[in-house]
Amino acid sequence: MTPTVTLPKGEKHMPYDQYGNFIAPYNQPRQQQNVYSFVSGIEGAKQYNIPANQSILLMDNAQAVCYLKQANALGQTSLKCFKLVEVNEDELTVPAKPAVEYATKNDLEALIRRIEALEPKKG
Repeated sequence: MTPTVTLPKGEKHMPYDQYGNFIAPYNQPRQQQNVYSFVSGIEGAKQYNIPANQSILLMDNAQAVCYLKQANALGQTSLKCFKLVEVNEDELTVPAKPAVEYATKNDLEALIRRIEALEPKKG
């Protein structure tokens, strides 16, 4: 009599190594990715711990300030502070670029004649 193996839902085959030994599937735990968090002042932002190679936006509870905390591969952190200022929607529109006017060949030739008229004659 051969043993029966019940496969987990969604599995098509059981993983075995080259010797026929069963290899259990390894599911990596998912880390929770916070986009932003709230802190109490700059001291709270300095004390907020983040893992290596991560960054987070920290919003101040008391002021219109936010902090960007980033950690490099070694886990060393840097902190940047930003003030939040309200702007009107009209201020965000991009102004149209003024039309660029180029000098024509006739304009340049006229300018050359005027410069030559001002220069003293050599000779």
